[in-house]
Amino acid sequence: MKKRILSVLLAAVMVVSLLAACGTSEKTPADAGTTAKDGKNESQGVTSGMEAVEGLEANAPEAPTTTGAGVKIGFVSTGVLGDKALTDTTWAGLNKLKEDYPDVEIKIYESPNGTTDWEPNIIAASEWADLVIVNASSCGEILLSVAERFPDVYYVANEFPVEDNPQFASDVYACNEVAFLLGCLAGLFTQNTDIPGINEEHVVGYISGMEAPTTLDYFTGFEAGAKFTCPDVTVLQSWTGSYTDPLLAKEMTKGMISQGADCILGCISSAVVGVFEACDEADIYSFGLDTNKDADYEGKIITSGLKCGDVTSYKFGKEFIEGTWEPGFILMDCASGALDITDMATIKKHLQMDVIDDYYNQAIEIRDDLRAGKIEVPYIPAARGEE
Repeated sequence: MKKRILSVLLAAVMVVSLLAACGTSEKTPADAGTTAKDGKNESQGVTSGMEAVEGLEANAPEAPTTTGAGVKIGFVSTGVLGDKALTDTTWAGLNKLKEDYPDVEIKIYESPNGTTDWEPNIIAASEWADLVIVNASSCGEILLSVAERFPDVYYVANEFPVEDNPQFASDVYACNEVAFLLGCLAGLFTQNTDIPGINEEHVVGYISGMEAPTTLDYFTGFEAGAKFTCPDVTVLQSWTGSYTDPLLAKEMTKGMISQGADCILGCISSAVVGVFEACDEADIYSFGLDTNKDADYEGKIITSGLKCGDVTSYKFGKEFIEGTWEPGFILMDCASGALDITDMATIKKHLQMDVIDDYYNQAIEIRDDLRAGKIEVPYIPAARGEE
């Protein structure tokens, strides 16, 4: 919500007290919003909320706790709807929020042109919305720069850590942990030449759009997991420079396959279709991310690493509407239940091999050890805002 200027009619002693507590203005995520502009998309989805964080600072005024009338929430994605990844799951959470709070307005700003859309979309969302949620793993610095021009707007930086900034709540998934589980399975598969499509070379691959802290975190975890179960494995990596070009992703995946890779993780938003197609045509294996994609290319996707973007967007949106939103940073890891893998039922059904059950059980044991803190997975400090 927009900041409310302190009343000049307050007694001097109250002004002094307020200034000592919070400066010259108050942040109130329940005030009236700005004039709306036309939305770009309509969609629907379902989700459930997470546990609320601590309430606003003690001096913040009371916020509405019913309909959220007048609240406008904008969502900026680095990709487009239909990615079956973080764009879709984040948008699903906001649509669930709309169902629960019908008077709230929501709007999505997609980026079909990739990087060139990011800054103008964040600006447009900031001009319209009271709260702007951005999938910011690759555009975090752009987001911070734009936010300086809109001091009365609040932001959620999804997958980009922001601390000590009263405009921002932020979160980061422990992507290294879920990627570690996928890497462990890749390491198991690539050693077993009895599985159709697996060669003798012990090579797996990772492909993504850009070298950003989050995508590097995925690679770090995936590589560590592959070496955890197959110490002599070679892990290839490629960067396409785009999250929306499946043809380029397909060609680069073919290049990995020509180098012997038989299990490939694509961390590349909607362009992952290109990875799936290349692996399917070569009769090798890939992994899904964010949502359950196991049946998209039946028998060729080993499992999917699940990341609950809908939970995140619902959580922050609900807190904003109800006046309990506050700035700060949250890490979502395996122990929190925010990350997991699918049950591998599709690949089990397709291959009809008992060893797949063994591999799944091993992966679950490793997951439980992660949750218990028995395994420490290397990670990229910048992905968590650490120096």
